[in-house]
Amino acid sequence: MELERYLKNNLIRITFTDGEMLIGRPSDFMQECDDEDGANLVVIPTEGKLKGKYVCCFEHEVVNVEVIE
Repeated sequence: MELERYLKNNLIRITFTDGEMLIGRPSDFMQECDDEDGANLVVIPTEGKLKGKYVCCFEHEVVNVEVIE
């Protein structure tokens, strides 16, 4: 999955391999060569217990990304 293409969207919903979902605003993207854990999209959740925090969403843990706005 090419997470970097979602960086310019305002609001996205990410579904993870464990079935969890996260809705938030993309903040940054790290390429695989820049992070030993793999490529990841940093998202700031807009709801839930992680609201307002920075969350790394690793490419290998993401099954689907939906653009909300």
